[in-house]
Amino acid sequence: MTDLYRIRPADVWVQARDDYLSGLSAETVCRRHDLGLSAFRRRARKFGWRRSDQVEPDLCATDLSLYDDIQLEEQIQTARLRFVQALEIGKAIEASRWRRLWLDLREAADILHTEFYAGMSSEEIADSRGADTSDETEDEAMLLGPPASSTALLSAPPAPALQAPGMYTNLHPEKLPAPDPVGTDPSAISARPGP
Repeated sequence: MTDLYRIRPADVWVQARDDYLSGLSAETVCRRHDLGLSAFRRRARKFGWRRSDQVEPDLCATDLSLYDDIQLEEQIQTARLRFVQALEIGKAIEASRWRRLWLDLREAADILHTEFYAGMSSEEIADSRGADTSDETEDEAMLLGPPASSTALLSAPPAPALQAPGMYTNLHPEKLPAPDPVGTDPSAISARPGP
């Protein structure tokens, strides 16, 4: 027995064309819409649906004015943050690309600042940058108060060390020694029964 000849309505072919031009493979489109692959390819060739038949968009015609307000410092900060994010996720190749972009942007900024401030004294540079030349980290540091003196740090008792349990402590809990009592007299410790 042979398969019946299937005629699909026009709206199925329109949806198949849209799916194919949006980036799906021909095989995926045919499975999704229950179409024959050879019929799909024939129709794509006949009506110009193939990706090779499509006109590439002109990149020069793209309106780039929406990026005018992004400053170089913001670009550097974004590249650095993307580098750190890729590093934390574990994407080494992506992290190296973001790091390269970050360093290239920093180098471009340094060259730009060197050219812009050439022949100026440090006072003139500070005046050209504006009245507010304070660093945000200085303001944050002032909120924290004065640092502790080094003698106060040295005379303070050391913090107790954290004792992490060993890797095998939960295997035989009945055989573990009891923890040493803190602040007890030595005779109480020696009177404790042994294992």
